[in-house]
Amino acid sequence: MIFTYIRVMKYIYAAKYGLLLVVWAMILSTCRSAHPLTLPAAGMRAGRMPALPGIPVSAGYRLHVPFAPWEEFEVPPLPVVRITEEFLPRDINHVSSTDPELFAESDVLRIDLMRLQMGAYSFPLPGAKMISPYGGRRKTHTGADLKTYAGDTVRAVFDGIVRMAKSYSAYGNVIVIRHFNGLETVYSHNSRHLTTQGAHVKAGQPIALTGRTGRATTEHLHFETRINGRPFDPSLLFNWETQALQEKVLVCTKNKNRIDVSTINPLLLRATH
Repeated sequence: MIFTYIRVMKYIYAAKYGLLLVVWAMILSTCRSAHPLTLPAAGMRAGRMPALPGIPVSAGYRLHVPFAPWEEFEVPPLPVVRITEEFLPRDINHVSSTDPELFAESDVLRIDLMRLQMGAYSFPLPGAKMISPYGGRRKTHTGADLKTYAGDTVRAVFDGIVRMAKSYSAYGNVIVIRHFNGLETVYSHNSRHLTTQGAHVKAGQPIALTGRTGRATTEHLHFETRINGRPFDPSLLFNWETQALQEKVLVCTKNKNRIDVSTINPLLLRATH
C-alpha cells in the first residue's frame, strides 16, 4: 500500500512539473515577440548582422532576446587612440610612414577585435580567395594577395583618412588609409581609384577597382596591414575562410625601432584587470 502511494505521488509531481515547463515555454514565447532586440545600422557589415557571442544571428532578421526591456543594443565605445590626421609631404608620398602620436603615451597598443566586430568593418575584397600569404616563399611578401576578377570593388576595412593615393613603384596604383584605431591598411595594384588623398572614408566604402598595375602578373589586390609604418601578418586581423575579424586582441609593442605584433585571447586579458 505504501509503495503504491509513493508511486502515485511521483506521477502527480511529474505532471505538476511538466505543466510548469509548458507554462514557462509559453511565457518565453510571448516575451520574445513583445521585446524584440534590434541592432543599430552601425553594427551591420556587408549586408549581414554581426556575430554576438552566444546569440545566433540570421542575415536580415531581427534578434529576439527574452525579457529584453530595451529596444536597441548600444555598442560600448572603443578607447580613443591618438593619431596624426594632418599629413606631411613624406606621409602622402611613401607607403611606409610613422605616426609620432601613436606611441607617444605608451609603448603598448591593444586593439580588441571582438569589440570591433560589433561596429563597422568590411573585408577588403568580399568573396576573394587568398592566393599568396604574408611572407611567401622568400619571406619578403609584406601583405596578402586576394583575387576575384578584374575590376572588382575594393573596400575600406575601417573608418579612416586616406593618407596616400597615387602610383608608387612596384605597388602600382596604391591607397593607404590611416584608421582611427591606430592601424593602417594598404591596397595596391588597383586599376582605378575611387577616392583621393585626404578624403575621409567609411568602413565598406568602395575605394578602388582591382587591377594589375605595378609589379603584378594577374589582376588582384595586394592587401597590407601596418602599425606605425611596420607591416604585420594580415591573418592576425582577418580569418581568410570566414572573412571576419579574428576573435582576438591585437597587442602592438614598440621596442626601439621594432614593433612586435601578437594576439591574445580577450578573456585572458580581461581576467588580468
